[in-house]
Amino acid sequence: MKFLLTLALAAIAALSMAQAPCCQGEKKASAEDPFLKMAREMEMKAEGKKECCRSTEAKKIVSGEDGCCNAKGEPAKFKVFVAGAGYKYFGCEDSAAEGRKTLLAKGARVGKVQKVNSKVAI
Repeated sequence: MKFLLTLALAAIAALSMAQAPCCQGEKKASAEDPFLKMAREMEMKAEGKKECCRSTEAKKIVSGEDGCCNAKGEPAKFKVFVAGAGYKYFGCEDSAAEGRKTLLAKGARVGKVQKVNSKVAI
């Protein structure tokens, strides 16, 4: 009888410790996170560089460097047709949409953002 009671108390203790918020490892967003992100973007703009979409808080990746989706030699995943010039290739959908807007602003006739079906490097 004592063994069953001890086993039940141990199980309850284990369950209560498993539900503790300090042990779950989830990081809560602080109020400083948007400010730090904006400061990092301003720092990159001051240097004349643009941050890649694959950048994290721990590691900054400049657009066009190794590890960035638009780096030379990386596989292209999206394309935009430009009249008179052919296709322009991009590594991620956001950069393809931004490139399309830039081409439109220059006065080029461009098509929609499309997925790449073949193996093409940027």
